[in-house]
Amino acid sequence: MPNVEIRKKQIWVGKKAFPLLSGEVHYWRLNPSCWKEILGRVREMGLETIATYVPWDYHEYQRGHFDFTGKTDPARNLRKFLELTRKEGFKVIIRPGPYIYSEWPNEGAPAYAYKYHRLHPVFLQYANAYLRKVCAVIRPFLATKPGGHIVMLQADNEIDPWPDIFGPQYGLTGKPGLFQDFLKDHYRGLIDSLNQSWGTDYKNFSEAGPFIATMLPGETGLAMKGDKELRRNIDYLKFKYHYSKRVADWNVSAYRALGIDVPIYLNLYPFFYAHDWQEMQSVSDMVGVDLYPSAEMHEDEFEQRKMVDKIRFLSRVSTVPYIAEFAAGVWHARHYETGVLTPNHYRLITLSAIQGGIAGWNWYMLVNRDNWYMSPINEWGRVRGELYEVFKQLVTVFRKIQPPSMKKLTGIAVTYNPIQYAARTMSGNSPVLVALNKADIDYSLCDPAKMKIDEKFLLYSGNQWLERSAHENLRRYVEQGGTLIAFRDYPRKDENFQHASVIGFEEPQSVLFEFKKAFDIQLSPERPRIRLVSSVYTFAPEEAAPIISDFGPYGRQTVGYIKKVGKGRIVHLGVEPTRELILEILNYLKAGLVSYSPTRDINTALFQRGKSYFLVITNNGGEDKSASVFLPALDDVKGPLRVHDLMTGQTSTLSQGQRQPFVTELRRKDGKVIEFRPVGAA
Repeated sequence: MPNVEIRKKQIWVGKKAFPLLSGEVHYWRLNPSCWKEILGRVREMGLETIATYVPWDYHEYQRGHFDFTGKTDPARNLRKFLELTRKEGFKVIIRPGPYIYSEWPNEGAPAYAYKYHRLHPVFLQYANAYLRKVCAVIRPFLATKPGGHIVMLQADNEIDPWPDIFGPQYGLTGKPGLFQDFLKDHYRGLIDSLNQSWGTDYKNFSEAGPFIATMLPGETGLAMKGDKELRRNIDYLKFKYHYSKRVADWNVSAYRALGIDVPIYLNLYPFFYAHDWQEMQSVSDMVGVDLYPSAEMHEDEFEQRKMVDKIRFLSRVSTVPYIAEFAAGVWHARHYETGVLTPNHYRLITLSAIQGGIAGWNWYMLVNRDNWYMSPINEWGRVRGELYEVFKQLVTVFRKIQPPSMKKLTGIAVTYNPIQYAARTMSGNSPVLVALNKADIDYSLCDPAKMKIDEKFLLYSGNQWLERSAHENLRRYVEQGGTLIAFRDYPRKDENFQHASVIGFEEPQSVLFEFKKAFDIQLSPERPRIRLVSSVYTFAPEEAAPIISDFGPYGRQTVGYIKKVGKGRIVHLGVEPTRELILEILNYLKAGLVSYSPTRDINTALFQRGKSYFLVITNNGGEDKSASVFLPALDDVKGPLRVHDLMTGQTSTLSQGQRQPFVTELRRKDGKVIEFRPVGAA
């Protein structure tokens, strides 16, 4: 029997690899007489894999009675649908719950089970009974069995404690419960430790309650609150992480015990208030994120960058950077907000995902259903012409560039601390990330508390508190030869908000502010001047090379320094970063930029596979434009380059002297993939 496993960012069945590129088809919401016609349209699109939920609430048509063969309703015939998909040559990703959400009553669980939270013993008893039933149907179709075609299973769905529903059961109000149990374990049974951290005077853990940052319009969270309130909110978030991980672990273990021997994955929210992504990866074979961008990513000017950042971070966490649900069409009520999702929308969001380093995705929904509209295929197997052709084009591009096999070219990383965002002490629009985006400098993202950092250059993006483990990790990174770059926000406190000087940063001597005129920063006499207007930290470093600026009546001030630490160095500037300053620092440090465009709203990412280079370029602006792109990474490639636009099929040749800059045309809110290959290369 074939083994099924995850290797090299793909699913392998025996010796054959299958990229994770699929579309969602909900069999029970479609007329079974249309199943075959719909699958035909999916195949013509170029897809070989489909995904589907299995709804517990629907298949248990009466308490204790299940139908998976269509005896009570043909649409309940899961077995027939699996037989048909196998006959039609599809691979299947199955998502049996227990929860599916999916705009279904009680999120897909029967009402009698929905009364209890996900770890309640009664819920686990009910859920286990359901899993035994559904796994008996699924097992013969697993790809590990002869003729099987189910290659992967999702355990549960967007696991969330739902405090608004089950808060009293957790001890968030009223009687103590799981929350107090968590605190007791977290503080090793020492109530004095909790009181010191929270600034409280509890006699025992049963008295402790959460302090929660609200999510009301205009609420800024706890960024400006006291350290004690912030500490309490972080402990509440860690309780949610702990709970979600335990639920995930129970589900994965239950499926394994029931004979599910294909890879099991978890899908996550695209934010951090319910899941620690790395912890969820630790109890599963992989994790994927669910992404539903607004129409042409117009929510704000930063939406594209924030989406790409989530994928950048995911690519450091999951064995396969995967979008478990990638919006195709809209659910009921959302269509009033989004309007019509255009072909350009899908090109833009898909190419943006590839820029971030995605290796696969599942279009949700590929086919319309009762309360889902504007998918590329409707309920009867007819296509929405202008969208269907774009989806076919994107599938073709995916197969040509083979994202799982591409190497992303960048030597620059940026710190990304999820709990700072969850606690709302960090905006999604970090000045460092905004400046990099405006400069079109690609980068990877890493959590400094948990991840090994391989890049030679690391920019600190975060506020001034950071876990001590992250301080220690950053110190090791610099000592071993890395360059750590920070600006006005730099790590100077630990998770208890005590002063920490582990890394080697110098404390500011003073703050100069209320500048109405620009001033210059110059990293060295040989470098150009950069104009800035902001408040400034000044320093008096004892063992570091100063960075000095002339402030007129304030005189010459040390506004930064370059400090050697072990084999590496710290570069610290007491100002807010700008596009121009970021570019100047990286050029001064000879950071080896890969690709960048000076054209506004243009973003690029460069990948390599063998002798081919793939430039993924997007126009997130509101107009058609001609864009210039510099490709320093290709300077050493000898001779002319064959240039192939994979979106249009146009081919041209660039001689050595034509490469800087490369010029291309892009439409509004659109993008393209360009292959560069040395002429004559195989």
